[in-house]
Amino acid sequence: MLLVSSSSFENSLATKLTVMTNINQLLKDFERFAYGQSLSSAFTELLDWTLLSFKWFESGDEQRAAFETFRMHKKVDQLTSLIAAIGDLSEHYCDPLGELFMQAISSGHNGQFFTPEPLCDMMTTMTIGENSKPNQTICDPACGSGRMLLSAAKINRDARFYGADLDITCCKMALINMLFNSLHGEIAHMNTLSNLFFTGYKVCTTLIDTHHVPYYIEFTDPEQSYICLHDLKANNSKSAFDTPFQPVRSAQPFNGVQGSLF
Repeated sequence: MLLVSSSSFENSLATKLTVMTNINQLLKDFERFAYGQSLSSAFTELLDWTLLSFKWFESGDEQRAAFETFRMHKKVDQLTSLIAAIGDLSEHYCDPLGELFMQAISSGHNGQFFTPEPLCDMMTTMTIGENSKPNQTICDPACGSGRMLLSAAKINRDARFYGADLDITCCKMALINMLFNSLHGEIAHMNTLSNLFFTGYKVCTTLIDTHHVPYYIEFTDPEQSYICLHDLKANNSKSAFDTPFQPVRSAQPFNGVQGSLF
C-alpha cells in the first residue's frame, strides 16, 4: 500500500535535490571566501560580520562607524554575496548555516552533527502539536544551530523562542537563524547543566516603514537572561507558610501495636 503518491514523492525528491545543489554552491562560494585562511577562522569571521549588520547600537554614530568598518572589509563583495545567499537559503525556516558548518567545519574534526530537519519537524509536531498559542515560550537547552527552534516556528512563529548552547559558534548560528526569520526570544551562551552563564543575546524586531526589522542586544548580566536560572535565595518575598504548624493529636489513644491487614 502506497502512503505517498508518486507525484508527491517526485516533488519532495526534486526539492531535496535543489537544496543539495544550493548547499554545494554555497560551500564553493564559502571556500572561495576563505581562500588564504583556515575554514574554521573564515566561518567565525562570516558569523561575526553577519551579526554586525543586526546589532543594536546606542547611537547613530556607532552604527555608521560599524557599517563603515564593514564596507572597508578586504573581501566585502564576497562577504556581502555570501550573506545574501545564506539569507535566501534560510527562507521557510531552513538552516543553511548548520549544513555549511557540518560540511566545512565539524565533519571529521569536532564530530558535531545536528539533528536532521525532518526529524526536528517531527519532534516539534509531537511536542507542540496544534495547541500552541501566541507568546508561548519554547526552549531548547542545547540548541546547536537552532534547528529545533526553526521547526517550532513553522508551527507558531508568534511564540517566544529561547535557546542555549555551550559552543559559542552554535550560539551565533542560532542567533543568525533567529534574525533571518524575524523571531523573538533569546540565545544564551551558557552551560545549561551547571547554569554557568557567559553571554546572552536578546532578539527583537522594530517597525520601520511597515517592515519588521530584526536586531539583537548583547548582554553579560545573567539577571537579564530569561533562560539562566536565577538564585531563589535572593527572593525577599515572604512565604505564605511563615507560621509553625500546631501538632494534631488523635482522639483515640495509640497503643503502639500494629494491626493486621488480613
